[in-house]
Amino acid sequence: MPNLKIALLSYRSDPYSGGQGIYIKNLSEALHNRGHEITIFSGNPLPQVSKAIRVEQIDTPGFFETFDSLERLKIFSSLEKNRINFLDFFETFTGTFTEPVFFGERLVKNKFFQESVDGFDIFHDNQSISSYPETVLKKLVTTLHHPIHVDKEIDLASEMNFFSKLSIKRWYSFLNFQKKNLRAVKKVISPSASSKKDICRYFEYPSENISVIWNGINLDDCKFHQREKFNSNFVTIISSDVPLKNLKTLLKALHLLKQEGPSANLTIIGDLREDNKKLIKNLGLANEITYKSKLTRAELIQSLNHADIGIAPSSYEGFGFPLVEMIATGLPVIVSDKASLPELAGSAGLIFNSEDSIDLKDKMKELVENDILRNKLTENSKLRRDDFFGWDEYAKKLEGHYKEIINGNI
Repeated sequence: MPNLKIALLSYRSDPYSGGQGIYIKNLSEALHNRGHEITIFSGNPLPQVSKAIRVEQIDTPGFFETFDSLERLKIFSSLEKNRINFLDFFETFTGTFTEPVFFGERLVKNKFFQESVDGFDIFHDNQSISSYPETVLKKLVTTLHHPIHVDKEIDLASEMNFFSKLSIKRWYSFLNFQKKNLRAVKKVISPSASSKKDICRYFEYPSENISVIWNGINLDDCKFHQREKFNSNFVTIISSDVPLKNLKTLLKALHLLKQEGPSANLTIIGDLREDNKKLIKNLGLANEITYKSKLTRAELIQSLNHADIGIAPSSYEGFGFPLVEMIATGLPVIVSDKASLPELAGSAGLIFNSEDSIDLKDKMKELVENDILRNKLTENSKLRRDDFFGWDEYAKKLEGHYKEIINGNI
């Protein structure tokens, strides 16, 4: 297709702070490599991308760089006193996550955006789902990685304190704003069939306007690794240790496995919360667990190559990058029965009830003791690897949806 002028919209884009940042970096560079002219409009933190891609900073107050009320008050006192800043500060101070709420209004105040808005062929929103003008809406595609409503439900379920529950509800109140705004979006891109189903449910958005494209993933350094000896080494990648990652169920399962006799070790890649550190101590698992944080890419691959079985225990993943990486290195996997994980694992893994540590223990024990099953899943992982594709292929698939909108077919 002809080269396009594409504006990517993202309320924050740090490639090291989460999936949305990783997405905007890889998507922008893949589209650029296919000959398109890319501009990223982003609040802080900004993306780190090729110099050939223009990054236009949208002024944001930075209230969420700290959770200290006095620090936020200092930030507010340094800002121009206008309607947006007053509202943003009030909503933030009373507990709402405001970055996606005010991103659209701050975008239209940007001078370069005002000068160039009519020249873009496509606007592609990265789950900001903010309030955009009609000039954007008529050319808008939104990638919705997964409905954050799920995070809200899991956070509420894991919190017993009444006032803490109220705070959680207040924090997630931006979802009502996003639900209203999504109605005006022409096309939504979902990274999995399970996410598509949940977008329809939580946002009440029409299924026919959602297209599923698995995320691109660079697997060049995730070579299939033939393990010469089995050492009962499990590995899991949790990144940020939040309730959604369901690490407690895995820790309890490992404890049950230890009680039944099979010797096993677990490497946890990511940051651990204090309550899970205490749980490890209370369950007597300190000798069986190694945890690593802030690994380089090479160190991550090395850790996967030293493992024998991968576990993805999350209660929800819109698209499980860590699971794909485990499969790509040839690990047989055990995955929870939630969201995209069974969809991605295919025949390369066993599925367990995400709320049942005994079920997970049984699956772990089965793979430790059953060489035939383990070898079969390893071979299936080798085959499953070929079903995933890189970011160039992802960008190519997107171009078809861009064309539909440009030609007025949506």
